[in-house]
Amino acid sequence: MAYVGARHHGGHEWSLPTAELLLEERRMGVWLRVAAVDPATGEEVVAVGPAANPSAVRQAAIGKLRRRLAKAQGLGSGCE
Repeated sequence: MAYVGARHHGGHEWSLPTAELLLEERRMGVWLRVAAVDPATGEEVVAVGPAANPSAVRQAAIGKLRRRLAKAQGLGSGCE
């Protein structure tokens, strides 16, 4: 499990209820499963991708969690 500061992503500033999130990584053969959890709300999302590119899978999970949190706060996707 890793603690990650989650304020910047892709050059965008995100307004999250917390500045950190939890990442859990599990390798399954050639695949990497990354679960991202917001400790303040308990929201969890999962991204799966090639284990050869773990940073891309981590970023996908972080982005997915940010979109979920923004939607829950009524802020839309934040990508407009």
